[in-house]
Amino acid sequence: MEYTLYLSSVDVNHGFSLHPVNVNFQIVPGYDYGLKTVPNTAGEFKILCNEFCGIGHHLMIGKVTVEENATEVGQQ
Repeated sequence: MEYTLYLSSVDVNHGFSLHPVNVNFQIVPGYDYGLKTVPNTAGEFKILCNEFCGIGHHLMIGKVTVEENATEVGQQ
């Protein structure tokens, strides 16, 4: 199943990095981005800002949790 991550910034440039997959995206103020992805592995993926953006930069972290869909697992 395809998902869209909507990304935007209202202040300065930010970097969107998703680990351990190789996703690295530059977010520029004033633009809205739709980053489409199709996860192929369940688990937790770390999000962090990899573009120095000022005070609090080191706190810009998060996570995405991908869970297996029981109906899709049964169809494989």
